[in-house]
Formats: sequence, structure tokens, C-alpha cells
Amino acid sequence: MDKQKREKKKHFRMMQNVKEFMRAQSGDAKKELNGIIWKLEYEGMLSMPYAEKLEGENLFAIRVMQAANIRIFYVYGIADVVFGIHGYVKTTQDIPEKELKQARRMLKQLIQGGLVK
Repeated sequence: MDKQKREKKKHFRMMQNVKEFMRAQSGDAKKELNGIIWKLEYEGMLSMPYAEKLEGENLFAIRVMQAANIRIFYVYGIADVVFGIHGYVKTTQDIPEKELKQARRMLKQLIQGGLVK
């Protein structure tokens, strides 16, 4: 089916901090992220190797791995909106606690604003 004729299942909204983070990344990393976002919007969800659910959390992470080693935390909002809430360059096996705390702060703000349940 033609990309233009398919109906989006979700609408990805990148928070300002993620936009700023991605501006500093390579063109190839941006292109890879855009392809993954397209997949999320048209299929409604992602699975490995494109994304992973954080165990015990209501958070997911897009995995940009070919052009860079970037993670973009995202969360499903009300209706059909998905929010990209925090991004970082992955340098260790585990998620650094400071990155997780920042994602949780952004999630809390969205919950308090009524945009995420």
C-alpha cells in the first residue's frame, strides 16, 4: 500500500528538549529516527529492534542504532498521540539513572497536564 494513502494510527509529538537534542545529531541519525517514527505512526506500535519497553515502567525507548547509538524515550498519551519525551546518546549497557529520572520528570508533567493517563 502507498505510504500517502495509509491512515496514521498514532501521531508522534516530539517535546522541545528532544527536538533540540536531535538538532545536534547527524543527518543519518535523524533520517533513521524519522523512519522509526513513521513506522510507529502507521503501525501504532514498535517492537525490537526499533524499540523496547522499560521493565516496570510506563516508558518505551526508540533505538536508533545504525547511524548512532541514541535512545528516545516515549510514552503513549491519550487518544492517538505518542510523546517523545527525552533523548540521550547511549554509552553504557544500562540506562543511566539521570536519563531515566529526566524521562520520569517529563512523564509526570504530561500526566499532570492530563495528556497521559
